[in-house]
Amino acid sequence: MVRASIRTWRVKFKQWIQQLRASSVDSGRGVTVDSYDNIYVMRITGVGLVEHANFGANDFFLEKYNSYCVNQ
Repeated sequence: MVRASIRTWRVKFKQWIQQLRASSVDSGRGVTVDSYDNIYVMRITGVGLVEHANFGANDFFLEKYNSYCVNQ
C-alpha cells in the first residue's frame, strides 16, 4: 500500500530529460536485471523532472537501461 503523500509513476527517459535540482531527496531504491540483460533502477526523488510534475512529498520512478547501458 502506498501512502497518500507518495505516488508511484514511470518515466520513459529520453536523453534530454535531466534532474532540475539536487537540493532534495534523490536516491536509488533498487536494481534488477531481466532475462534479456535489461537493467531496471527504482529511484526516489523529491523534485520534478523536465515536463513531469512532482506529485507528492517524494516520488518513485523506474529507469530502464538495455544491456549496453543505454537508457530506454
